[in-house]
Amino acid sequence: MISIKTVRQGERVAIWDYKGRVEYVDGPRRLILFRKSIEPLRQYCAGADQYLSIEFVDGHCEHQRGPISIWYDPVQHLSIDVITALELDSHEAIVVYRRIGNEVHRRVERGPMLFVPEENEWLHDFRWHGADPKDPAHKVPRALNFNKLRVIPDQTYYLVDEVRTADDALLTVKLMIFFELSDIEKMLDQTHDPIADFINAVTADVVDFTGTRSFEAFKQDTEQLNELESYQNLLARAARIGYQVNKVVYRGYTAGETLQTMHDSAIEARTRLKLDAETEIQAQELADVQLAREAIRAEKRQEMESKQTEHDIHLQRLQHDEQIHQQAELQLADEETSRRVNQIELEHQRAKNEEQGRYLAAMREMQIDLTRYLVAQYQNPDRLIRISGDHDANLHLHEEN
Repeated sequence: MISIKTVRQGERVAIWDYKGRVEYVDGPRRLILFRKSIEPLRQYCAGADQYLSIEFVDGHCEHQRGPISIWYDPVQHLSIDVITALELDSHEAIVVYRRIGNEVHRRVERGPMLFVPEENEWLHDFRWHGADPKDPAHKVPRALNFNKLRVIPDQTYYLVDEVRTADDALLTVKLMIFFELSDIEKMLDQTHDPIADFINAVTADVVDFTGTRSFEAFKQDTEQLNELESYQNLLARAARIGYQVNKVVYRGYTAGETLQTMHDSAIEARTRLKLDAETEIQAQELADVQLAREAIRAEKRQEMESKQTEHDIHLQRLQHDEQIHQQAELQLADEETSRRVNQIELEHQRAKNEEQGRYLAAMREMQIDLTRYLVAQYQNPDRLIRISGDHDANLHLHEEN
């Protein structure tokens, strides 16, 4: 059977003859096939952040870092996979195992880098305690599966369940643990699950702390759970497995339903009393403030009234002074008027007397008896004064109107 096939540019095909031999043809080609079959081949490409994992029919494997491209060879290749290189940030690290002969060597690679493993290398898989997907507040084994370690400060939450006090109160203590991986090699040699070690050590510390105290003493001493000195088991275990515990934060506690109800009722009662006391204190303070404000206002009012009284007295004094000044001016004016009137009358009298003197002088010149004239003019006097005497030389004054 004869067939005609076209191989396009950029393509590759495998031509199989009837004896099972293969020939590779790159396009562009025009092929006339007789008793042959054609198989299109796939080209695998890896970018700069990828690599090709090539598995050969003889069992060995090769990793070729990108950028690279390769054609699938059905004779030599079993499979070709394009895999993204593992990105590591500056705060991340991986543990790499390498097989050399019958020996396996371990090394730690730190970022930042793009890691491409060799054919005889593989990564360490970490399986640690982590949050339960059904109940995130609790930790379960193998919940965390990862390859990259974080070598920066980290934290985890944990609830220490069913811790009993000295008076048999059942509690759940909530903690937050801040830690940092300082020695990866020591961690790999000493533990397979650091979180489990933290959980066991901190549980022992909390049990020791709580078991020696009554419930009331536990409530009074809870601030000590924020101090690292209360977690000697945790500190010792962390140092042994290559970790450093920076801080432990106490996040509170929960009790059994009955105890919690009683405790909540007591807290509610204490809170109510405290709020009532604070309300009363605030009311008293408000009353004190109002009284102080009233006193200040009364003082200001008295000060204003005093100033108003002083102002009124000052105005009255000015008015009185003005009245006195006006009266003095009027009195001076009256005196001046009286003085002028008296002066005028005096001048008028003087002129009259002078005129009468001239008149009498003229009469004297005319040889008229002035005495008889004056007596005749005043025949009826206003007053008559008569003087008499006796033999004893006593004088008597008689006045007749």
